Amino acid sequence: MDTIIVADDSKIIQNLITKAIGENINVLLASNGKEAIEQLSRAANTTIGILLDLNMPEYDGFTVLDYFKTNNLFKKYPVVIISGDDSKETIERAFTYQILDLLNKPFSKDNIANVIEKMKNSKMSM
Repeated sequence: MDTIIVADDSKIIQNLITKAIGENINVLLASNGKEAIEQLSRAANTTIGILLDLNMPEYDGFTVLDYFKTNNLFKKYPVVIISGDDSKETIERAFTYQILDLLNKPFSKDNIANVIEKMKNSKMSM
């Protein structure tokens, strides 16, 4: 079964995304960037992508993006940023990485469904 990692320190966001994804995809939750990297190493063979918040404790989203860049993981795992920070500087910084997309909070179930579909399509073309 395909796996999506949801890295966000908000339980509300984790629950919203989990419900939006449905039952056909396994969802692994991480409350910070360190847990996201750990989840990725556990589920590397089934992971089709990661939904990554930028503002988290321990390792923030940019630390995870740096990890992906250093380990050349963007070609293997599509990353969609989920963020409540819509400042021009943050968005521009996020797009200096090879991310698939950026979702600004608040977002809808349809937004989630669309990015999951993008991840699947991106994964197929890798």
